[in-house]
Amino acid sequence: MRGGLILNMMLVEKLICVTTLITAITAVQIQNNPTSEMSTDEKTFIKTNKTGEQSDESGHEVETEVEDKKFLEDALKTVLDPNPILIAKNDDVVETFKIQLDEVDKENSTIELFMDEMDNMSLEICKISQEAIWDYMTDTNSEVKKNKMQREDIDTMQRIWSRVSVCAYNTTVCNNEDTQRTMNDIITIFKTSNDTDELAYYWKAFRDATGKIIRPIFKDYVIKMNKVAVSENFSDAGEMWRYTFEDDDFPATVDRVWNEIKPFYNLLHDYVRVKLRIYYKTVLSDSDKLIPAHILGNIWAQEWQAIYDKVAAYPHVERATVPQNQSIRPKDLFNAVDEFHQSIGFESAKESFQDIKETSITDNCLPSSHDMCDGVNYKINWCGDKISDVTAALSKAARLLDHVQYFKHYRNLQPLYRDGPNPAFHDAISDIAAMQLTSPKNLQTLNFVKVASTPESTINHLLWLALETFPLMAHAYILDKWRWDVFANSTMEDWNKHWWELRIRETGISPPVPRDESDLDPAAKYHVVSHVQYITFLISHVLEFQILLSLCKRANHTGPLHECSIYGVKEAGKVLSDGMSLGASEDWRTVLHTMTGETELSTKGILEYFAALKDFLKEETARLERNHEEMDTSAPIIIGIVVIVLVILMFILYCVKKRDSALKLLSYCGLSKNGSLDIVTSELSHRKSNDVVGVSEDKV
Repeated sequence: MRGGLILNMMLVEKLICVTTLITAITAVQIQNNPTSEMSTDEKTFIKTNKTGEQSDESGHEVETEVEDKKFLEDALKTVLDPNPILIAKNDDVVETFKIQLDEVDKENSTIELFMDEMDNMSLEICKISQEAIWDYMTDTNSEVKKNKMQREDIDTMQRIWSRVSVCAYNTTVCNNEDTQRTMNDIITIFKTSNDTDELAYYWKAFRDATGKIIRPIFKDYVIKMNKVAVSENFSDAGEMWRYTFEDDDFPATVDRVWNEIKPFYNLLHDYVRVKLRIYYKTVLSDSDKLIPAHILGNIWAQEWQAIYDKVAAYPHVERATVPQNQSIRPKDLFNAVDEFHQSIGFESAKESFQDIKETSITDNCLPSSHDMCDGVNYKINWCGDKISDVTAALSKAARLLDHVQYFKHYRNLQPLYRDGPNPAFHDAISDIAAMQLTSPKNLQTLNFVKVASTPESTINHLLWLALETFPLMAHAYILDKWRWDVFANSTMEDWNKHWWELRIRETGISPPVPRDESDLDPAAKYHVVSHVQYITFLISHVLEFQILLSLCKRANHTGPLHECSIYGVKEAGKVLSDGMSLGASEDWRTVLHTMTGETELSTKGILEYFAALKDFLKEETARLERNHEEMDTSAPIIIGIVVIVLVILMFILYCVKKRDSALKLLSYCGLSKNGSLDIVTSELSHRKSNDVVGVSEDKV
C-alpha cells in the first residue's frame, strides 16, 4: 500500500510539473515580481503535491490514495487537453507530448526510469514555454502574439484591471487619448503632482474603474476558489495559499513578524507625517494622526520613495548622481553587479545581459529574468532608456542578475526542485546584493557615480531604503490578511469596511474620500485580481536581512550592520551559494539553517540594520513636533502682536492724512507755515530781521 501510494504521489508530482509548464505557455501571468517563471498559483499546486509524501504517517493512506487517483486523473486530463492555445508554431507540440505521455504510460518501467522520462519531458516543455514567454516579453508591439498567448476564458477581473483608463482631471469631455489617462499616466502623476485635489480625483477615479466594477465578479471568484480549496481538503483558499509556506500556524508567524517590526514602521510613519505638514497642511489633521493615502507618492501607498525629496533627513546632502557630461548604460550597471558576484565566489553571468537593449519604457514592458531551462541560457529583459536615478537603476539591475544567479545555482536539480524552497526566497536573495551595492560607501567605488559618503548621506540612504521596505511590508501584511479573512468568512459582506479598518489600525493610512460597500478598494491591486499572494514581500524582506546578518558574521564584521560589506568575502559567498544550490529540494527551514544556522524567521537582522535610522527618527520627529507645538502655542500671541501693529500703523496713517488736510486748510487762511512758497519766504525774512541782532537784511 505505502509503495503504491509513494509511486502515485511521484506520478502526481511529475504530471503536475508538466501541467504547470504547459500552463505557463498557455496563460502567462506577468507579475510585478522581477522573475517571470511561474505564477504563484502554479507554484502552490506544485508545493501542495511535492510535500504530499509527508502525510504518509497520517493514518489515512486508503483515503489519500483514492483522492490522489482522482487528482492524477484530473492532471492527466489537463495535460492531454487539446484546447490550450499555444503560439502558432507550437500547435503540434501538445500532440507530441500526448504521444510521449502515452508511451511512458504503456511502458513497464521502473520508478527511476519513469522519473527520468518525465524530467526530460518537463525540460522540453519548460524550454518551449520560456521561449514563448521571452517572445511575449520582448515583442510588446505584437497584439496578435499577445492574444494567442492568452486563454479564451481570460480572467475577467484581470482584463478590467489591465485595460483601465480614466478621464483626465478637470476635463469636461472625455472622448480621445488626449483626455484620457492610463495606469502609467496615473502612476507618474502620483510621483510628481503636489495638487491634493488632482491626486484625490485620480485616486478615486482609478478605484471606480477597477474595484467598483470588479466587486460583483470578485464575489463569484471567492466562492469558486473556496470550492477548489475544499476539493483539495483545505478549509478555504486562504489555507491552500498558506500551505506553500510549510508552517503549521503561518498566520501566527505573520502576526508575530509584523508586531515586531510595527514599532519601527510607526516611527517612520510619524516622521513622514510631520515632514509632509509643510506641503499638505490642509489635508493632515492633528486629531487622528493618519496620513491620507493620496499624498504618499504611490497610487496604492505601498512604497514611499517618490516623496523622498519632501522628507529627506538632510535635504542639502545630494543623493548619488551621474557625473556631468557622462552617461550610464545598463551594461555598466550589470557589470558592477557581476563583479560583486565574482568577488564572493560566484561564476560570472555576463552572458545573460550581453544582448540587453536600451529601449524606451512602454506600457507593456516589465523588467524580468528568465531561466531558459537548459542549464546554459539565461536572459534579462531591461526596461528604460536614459538612467537618471543611478541608485534605483543599480538596485533594479542587481535584483535581476541575482535571480539569474539563483537559477544557475540550482540548475543541476530535477526540474521539480528548480525554485526557492518557499515563495519568499527568490526575492530575499535577489535583494541582498542590491542592498549592498547601493550604499554610499560602495557607490564611491564606481567610476560612473558621484556621491558623498558621510554620516548624513548614510542616514539619507537608510531612509531611502526604509521608504521602500517598510510600507511594502505593511501593505503585504494587511492585503493578504484581508484576503484570508474574506476567504474564511463566507457570510462577510462589509469587505471594504473591513479593508479600511485594517488599513487604518495597522498602517495609519486613511482614504482621501468617503468609501462604502459599493467599492472594493483592494481590487485596485494587480495581485488581488490575479489571485497572486502578496504576503511574500513581508517574509522576503525579513529573510533578506536575516541572511545578511549571518553573512556579515562570516565576514567577521564588527560595528553597525548597515556598514557591513561582504564584497570579496568568499566564505560568505559560499554560505549563500550552499543554500541557493538546494533550490526547493529541501524544506525552507533546512535551507535557512544552511545559510544562517536558524530554523525560524527572525526580525533581528532588519531591526539591527535600521537601528541608526531608528534613533534619528525618534529625535528628529520629537524636535519637529516640539517646533510645531511651539508654533501652535505662540501663534495667537504673534497674531495678536501683528494685529496691534497693523492697527497702530493704520491709526498713524489716518492721523497723517487728517493732518495734511488740516494744514492745507490753514494755508488757505494764511495761518500755516507750509501754505505756499510765498508765505514761507515772507515769514522767514521778517523773522530773521527781528531775531538776529546786528545783521541787516541787506547783508543777509
